[in-house]
Amino acid sequence: MVISVLSLLVALVGTYLTNKRSKEALAAPQRAAVDGRWSATQEAVQRLIGFDPSAEPIKDRLADLRIAMIALVDDLPEWTEFDRWLEAERILGATYGRVVMETQDATDDIEQQVRNLEPLMTWAQALSSNLRHLRSNGHDSAALRALAANDSALIRQLHEKYGWEQPPTSNPRIRPLGE
Repeated sequence: MVISVLSLLVALVGTYLTNKRSKEALAAPQRAAVDGRWSATQEAVQRLIGFDPSAEPIKDRLADLRIAMIALVDDLPEWTEFDRWLEAERILGATYGRVVMETQDATDDIEQQVRNLEPLMTWAQALSSNLRHLRSNGHDSAALRALAANDSALIRQLHEKYGWEQPPTSNPRIRPLGE
C-alpha cells in the first residue's frame, strides 16, 4: 500500500512537471515572435534617424514603420492605448517629414540642412527610446494615453504653424467590424 501511494505521488509530480515544461516550451516561440516584432519596429524607426526626406521619398520608410507597428500591436492585444499611440507617432513622423521637405532649400549649406533634419531625427530618437522603455518595463496605458495626447497636440501645432489642413482622424467610409 505504501509503495502504491508513493508511486501515485511520483506519477502526479511527474505529470505536473511535464505539463509545466510543456507550457514553457509552447510559450517560448510566442515570446520569440513578439521579440521579433519589437526588433522589426525598432529597425523601421532607426531607418528614419538621419534620413533626409528631401533627398529621397519618405513614403516607403513610413510604410515599413506602419507595417512593423501593426504587427507589434497585433501581438500585444492586451496593451490598451498602444495602437492609438503608435498611430499618433506615425502621423507625427509623417508631419515632421513634411516639415523637412518644405523647409529644405537647394541653397542650404550642410549646417542648415542638419538643422532642418533635426525635428525628424529627434522624433525618431524619442520614439526609439519610448519603445525600448515600454519593451523593458511593460504596458502602461496612462503613459501611452499621455504620449498620444502630446503627439496629437504637436501634430495640430505643426499643421497650424505651416497653414496645412489637419490630417483626418477617421474615414467616414470605413467602420470597424461590429458597428
